[in-house]
Amino acid sequence: SSHRMKRVSSYLIPHSLRNFGKIMPKPHILKQSEVNRDFLLGRKMKIVKRTLVMTALAVPIAIGSPANGFDKMDLQKLKLTKACERCNLSGANLREAELSEAILAYANLIDAELGGANLSFAKLSHIDLRGADLWGANLMGADFRNSNLSKANFSFASLRGSDLAFANMRQTNLGVANLRGANLYYADLRRANLHKANLSGANLYGANLSSANLKDATLEGALFCKTKMPWGEDHSDCAE
Repeated sequence: SSHRMKRVSSYLIPHSLRNFGKIMPKPHILKQSEVNRDFLLGRKMKIVKRTLVMTALAVPIAIGSPANGFDKMDLQKLKLTKACERCNLSGANLREAELSEAILAYANLIDAELGGANLSFAKLSHIDLRGADLWGANLMGADFRNSNLSKANFSFASLRGSDLAFANMRQTNLGVANLRGANLYYADLRRANLHKANLSGANLYGANLSSANLKDATLEGALFCKTKMPWGEDHSDCAE
């Protein structure tokens, strides 16, 4: 009867559970599968983190790039009114533009193209012209006080009678430029190129030309007082 009960009980157990012991993984296999799962999960998390970091680094570049270009509305305003204080015109193409007596105080014209432009008697105080190209531009009588003209190109430009007091002109190219009668009061011209520039009658009071290139430059009638020249400080025109 016991043999009969065994046979009956085997019929009552579902077929899917009869080999339960055979199909269940052994403890050490379970542990190994958990390790593999954790390892794969860790790798996925590292990939996700790396992707997020790369995306975070890329977003500011994508967002910030338009700020480096000029504002089209500002450019249109300048062309229509010749007045655009504090405008963003960085990199704008203003070659041979007619901008005499224009008002551009505090404007951003970094890397702008102004070759051959007419900016005579323009109001350009505190303007930022770093790296701008003003080759052959007419800048006679322009107001450049406290402006940043570092690394700009003024070669063959006319700056006759212009006001460049306190201007930052470090590494500025002024080769063959006309600076006759210009006011360079405490202007910083360190490492500036003044090769064949005309500085006759210019006010060089307190100007720093200590490392400027003055080869073949004209300095006749220029005012020297507290002027830092490559050969030392010049006080020849200081009032006693």
